[in-house]
Order: sequence, then C-alpha cells, then structure tokens
Amino acid sequence: MVTFATLCFLEKDGKVLLIRKKVGFGKGKLTGVGGRIEAGESPAEAAIREVLEEVGVKVLELEPAGKLEFYSASDNPDWVVYIYRSKKFEGEPKPSDEAEPGWYDVRYLPYCEMWEDDIFWLPQVLAGKTVEGRFWFNENYQKILRWELKVH
Repeated sequence: MVTFATLCFLEKDGKVLLIRKKVGFGKGKLTGVGGRIEAGESPAEAAIREVLEEVGVKVLELEPAGKLEFYSASDNPDWVVYIYRSKKFEGEPKPSDEAEPGWYDVRYLPYCEMWEDDIFWLPQVLAGKTVEGRFWFNENYQKILRWELKVH
C-alpha cells in the first residue's frame, strides 16, 4: 500500500529548518518537516498542517519543489512524497512529541545524519529547483540501491 506524505523545508537567512525525528519511520534522522497526507487533504494542506503540528510554525506561502517516490520490496512505491519549500512563515520553531527542530546552514548540511537519498535531491531543492525522483532501497530502508532524478 502506498503512503502519501509531504516534506516542507523552511528557509531563512541561508539556513534551513530540519527536525530530528523522535518517533516513527526514520526515528533519529534529520529531515524536513512533514508527514502523511490525511483523507480529503491536498498535499499543500497537509504540508501546512504538519509544519504547524510538528514545530508550531504557521506557513504563509508554499512553493512546490517536487515529488519523490520510494521503493523497497515491490514494483509499487511504498511512499510518494510531495516536496515544498517556504520562505514566508510566522513563529519560531518549537520542539514537539514528534520533532526536535534546528536551523542548519544550507552549505554544511549533516547528510550523514539524514536519509541516504537526501544528498542527491535536497541541494537542488534548496537551490530553488524542482525535482522528480525515484529511489530504490533494500527491504528495511537501510541502503539505497539505485535512483533516478530529474531536475527542473
């Protein structure tokens, strides 16, 4: 079964907001703010809701930045993730039960603490480009096997 989700990257003064996941899939990793799209929600609505729920920041403007598909044990994707970025938001990020937020310099991101695929597409997103990607992992998502990426 495919899970549809979002990731949103808030940007300010040459920095990007990343969260360290406290629970669930990817626990312990640094990632963008996001989560599953709920029934009846558009991807953009889900991204705005997730940012508010996870770090207490109100997104005022979203910019679509791409779509990524993630595969493991099947020919169908496990995850379809809609990527957004925002430079217009209100509030200061606060920790929640799910996330510990922090600002990171976009030139020196700690990719060794992130998902293995992020190094391929995230620099493009943070450079203002749009990405379409497909990433194949082993069954437990511990190792990337191959990828395809289009950058616009």
